Amino acid sequence: MKFYRTRLFGFLMAILLLCSGLMVWSASSDQPTIFSQVLGAVVTPVQNTLSGAVDSVKGFFGYFYRYAALEEENARLKAEVEEYRKMEQKYMVAINENTELRQLTGLVAKHSDFTFELCQVSSVYRGAAQVGMVLSKGANAGIEQGDTVMTSGGLVGYVSAVGPNYSEVVTVLDIAFKAEAKISRTRETVIAEGDFELLSDGCLRLSYLPTDCNVQAGDLIETSGYAGIYPQGLILGRVRELGLDFSGLTKYAVVEPVDEITDLKWVYVVKDFEVVE
Repeated sequence: MKFYRTRLFGFLMAILLLCSGLMVWSASSDQPTIFSQVLGAVVTPVQNTLSGAVDSVKGFFGYFYRYAALEEENARLKAEVEEYRKMEQKYMVAINENTELRQLTGLVAKHSDFTFELCQVSSVYRGAAQVGMVLSKGANAGIEQGDTVMTSGGLVGYVSAVGPNYSEVVTVLDIAFKAEAKISRTRETVIAEGDFELLSDGCLRLSYLPTDCNVQAGDLIETSGYAGIYPQGLILGRVRELGLDFSGLTKYAVVEPVDEITDLKWVYVVKDFEVVE
């Protein structure tokens, strides 16, 4: 307690009282004092620094707020674009189905003895020796193994397997395909079949043609209808070129289908037709 009696204590108390008096007088006076100026010189930089720091913090958190808002808007726009894409897809499916139904009307008029089932091509698969497709309908729609598959252009292949709601198709390009056919121009009978070497080129082959066979490039090849395997008169394709077999005893012809088999989106399954004897 001796500190309260020292000169240092008295000096500090005097300074304190003096500062208090100056502060009171400065507050009641309109004129700035040395004390207020010194005080301002010390406080102002501190205020400016704190103000700048506050602005920086506000800007920092404002950036994240704006970023979050942009993220939210971006997600909303992506959802809208995806919804529009789905609507466009449904619209195009409806347009394509409507077009196919119009063609089906024409096919029904042309082949009044056919019972058709319109199917969407779910997928197309290719292998070293096969080209097939999967259709969107099966046994529930009355489709059976062996049914003919066609387009308005001509023959596509036949149904090789059936599930409740899907069908598998062997196309005319597959090496498992073989059919008795005719040259439309001359009515000569020929054998059309898938060929290993021509498969990748999207073509099939007329095999074992006599050297005197009257077949020319550009001739249409159609199904004969014999044995009731395929309806009569379905176009298999058009002769692109002729060649001589390795033996030199027979000729062959390369046939290009009317339709791009692997690009088809819709086909017709012939569930019933009148057999030609």
